[in-house]
Amino acid sequence: MESELQALRAENQRLLQRVAELERESAFYREAFEQSPVPISVFRADGLLAAMNRVTCEILGVPSREAVVGHYNAYEDPGAVSQGYAEHYRKALDEQRGEIVIMPPTSYTSGEEGMPCRDDHTFWSQTCMRSMEVDGARYVVAVNLDITERVRAERAMEENQAFLGGIIDNAPIPIYVKDREGRYLLGNQVFDEALAAERGGGLGKTDRDLFPPEQAEVFATLDRQALLAQTPIVSENQLMLGGELHTLVTTKYPLLGADGQPHAVCSISVDVSALRAAEAEARRLQEEMFRIQEATLRALSTPLLPIAEGVVVMPLIGMLDEKRVQQAMDVLLSGIAAHHASQVILDVTGVPQVNAQVASAFVQAAQAVRLLGAQVVVTGIQPAIARTLIELGVDLGGITTRGTLQSGIAHALAARA
Repeated sequence: MESELQALRAENQRLLQRVAELERESAFYREAFEQSPVPISVFRADGLLAAMNRVTCEILGVPSREAVVGHYNAYEDPGAVSQGYAEHYRKALDEQRGEIVIMPPTSYTSGEEGMPCRDDHTFWSQTCMRSMEVDGARYVVAVNLDITERVRAERAMEENQAFLGGIIDNAPIPIYVKDREGRYLLGNQVFDEALAAERGGGLGKTDRDLFPPEQAEVFATLDRQALLAQTPIVSENQLMLGGELHTLVTTKYPLLGADGQPHAVCSISVDVSALRAAEAEARRLQEEMFRIQEATLRALSTPLLPIAEGVVVMPLIGMLDEKRVQQAMDVLLSGIAAHHASQVILDVTGVPQVNAQVASAFVQAAQAVRLLGAQVVVTGIQPAIARTLIELGVDLGGITTRGTLQSGIAHALAARA
């Protein structure tokens, strides 16, 4: 009897030790559950909340754990139902033990109908669920990963991309990006319109798919130069677009990746066809103006003045060269015919000197006048010119000379009479 009693005492002691161990183990797991930095909730198979740790309470902003545990039912919460929580709880219960069910990112606003909360705030979570069984009862363990900051960052990036995309797409000039292999990665609306393509119709294609081979090679060479130089380059090319020849000024610059290496080329083209046409027209008008100025100067430098019926005077001033003598001859010969002149006075009072070529051309002009039946009177020959004519042995036969323009006019008027 005593031995049996001792055995019972020993068994009782062992059981007490085991209970203490289990209590310590239970306390350990409860504390681990409670202190987990990840929100964890446990739901019964009927949707009733069975447990939630501290961080879950903080994120949801519930007034107390007692207010929701054993009271909140996910199947009865319109928000949980509409966002798919209830559906995924059931799915987790239907899965084999150990299978994980992952919900897509979901927003949750505390304070809405359903779970009671201290304040209103919205957060994003991604929930992973797995079923478990305890004493024959099924439960769903839900781990909520707070991805609010990630979602905010993604949304900020999406908004930034939409903002930049709006700028690029609504720009009135073609903007496009190609990878290192020359495939189009991006093209704005004006770029597609220039190609007469549907929206995004050029993406994935290369210049060889869109342009003649020689033009495609020019573009490929410029892309390689931009990638190698790693600085913007500017080029001007002519291209057939919509059946018309356009002149484009294109700036190409490399796009660098996270490693600092160029992985694509962005190009911005400006159609300067109208500008180049305006410049060409301006050059034409300038050339026309120069021609008019030259004709005016010729007329001013070789004026032909009718002073009486059948008498014209051409006063020459300044240095003479062969070109100017030729201009004078052209004006003189056409003027003789126009004015029916019989007396022509060439006044060289304002000419300081001439060279051999000019002297010879001058005499030829006088002889041409005589061939038209008019008499030539040369007035105002300076000593230097007279010396040159003598040294050259120029024959002035048939040419009347007078010392002054006044005496020359008197002679011409008398000869006409």
